[in-house]
Amino acid sequence: MKRARITEEIAYGTALDRLTGSNPPVAPPEPRQTAPPPETPRSAMIKLSVFLNHEEDAYLENLASTAKFSGGKKLSKTKLIEAMVRAFRKTELDVRGVKDDQELLKRVTAQLRQ
Repeated sequence: MKRARITEEIAYGTALDRLTGSNPPVAPPEPRQTAPPPETPRSAMIKLSVFLNHEEDAYLENLASTAKFSGGKKLSKTKLIEAMVRAFRKTELDVRGVKDDQELLKRVTAQLRQ
């Protein structure tokens, strides 16, 4: 949607108009553009911060670039993580009793092999 441009001259008139008290000419309103119909939201999204080390970030960047240079479109790291989460939702990943990162990694890796 286009924003209305309000300049100081439109709002207050010229310096001569302000000194003499004459009314400035009214600018014609800009024509309204019809807005496209709003997209139906997939679902409510939240913003989430993810901390990755340099190697993990480089891996996601490499995946994104590979998609682009193989004839596709460059994927954002956000979209890659989003797809990974959706894929894991379809699995039966059991995280009950996980005590540390290494144990979680072993279970995730085992789930990928199935």
